[in-house]
Amino acid sequence: MNVDASPPVPDPIFVLCPPLSFSSHFAAMLGQHPQLYAIPEAHLFVAETLQEWWDTCAKTSFNMSHGLVRAVSELFYGEQNETTVQLAHAWLRRRLPFTSGYIIELLAERVYPRALVEKSPSMIFHLESMQRVARMFPLARFIHLVEHPRRHGEAVVAAIKGAVAHHPNRVPQWLRQLVCFSAAHTDESSQEHVELDPQQAWLALNKNIGDFLEAVPEAQKLRVRTEDDLRDPDVGLASITEWLAIRSDAEAIDAMKHPERSPYARFGPEGARYGDDAAFLRSPSLPEPPAELDDLDTPFSWRDDGGGFSLEVRALARTFGYD
Repeated sequence: MNVDASPPVPDPIFVLCPPLSFSSHFAAMLGQHPQLYAIPEAHLFVAETLQEWWDTCAKTSFNMSHGLVRAVSELFYGEQNETTVQLAHAWLRRRLPFTSGYIIELLAERVYPRALVEKSPSMIFHLESMQRVARMFPLARFIHLVEHPRRHGEAVVAAIKGAVAHHPNRVPQWLRQLVCFSAAHTDESSQEHVELDPQQAWLALNKNIGDFLEAVPEAQKLRVRTEDDLRDPDVGLASITEWLAIRSDAEAIDAMKHPERSPYARFGPEGARYGDDAAFLRSPSLPEPPAELDDLDTPFSWRDDGGGFSLEVRALARTFGYD
């Protein structure tokens, strides 16, 4: 009987959080640890197979395939350029019948002995996607990255204003959904006015994550607040590495404070330009911490009617330790 004596590949680490929640910087920080490797947004777990993923990519209004193509280019062909992008597309076509989990496994084997970090926000929109992750990787670890709803709301409003300024008649559906959950099914070319109320998405998506994590063993999940890591990265990052049971010495922590050193922390070549938040790709260095603590009582800066957070949003934010 043949027995595979090769050491087991570490189970992946998945970062769960809404889009525009500092996750690009956070995942890149994790990926700079000498025992971890973060890939761009692969969005694989929206589908059961790579064929389904491929078909979904063809229907989306954003460049959904770019992150996975960049990862394959870098890991299997050594760099990211127009030629390796073509090779990566062919690599993926040859594996269309395989499951999304198997593709992640191939990437994890490629970065061994480092553990793979994946943070595609598309995972959290449907409980089924997160359950697919857990079914394919039952020993995976999950980091629930949370951010104050005010900071998240301001980031969403800034993103949609930027999108409208560049393409007023074509705001991506995922961004419309973030700015107002009731507009989730609005046609992307519609000029219909959308009320700026991003607290709906913050609440719904964080509740999705919470519902999923209820079934995950305590030892496999961790909640991290973005503000804590920004204000005192030495303490915050050391706490994460200790939970992961990896190096927490000063050299490893210092490396994590440089997300800009990731091979994906810049715009990619033609055919795979994105794969991550454009704001991160433009400015991947660790941002300054917020000057002041956010609160839950001040009216929204993006509305002039004095509106503020709902009671349900305030209640959930307080369970995350926000005031």
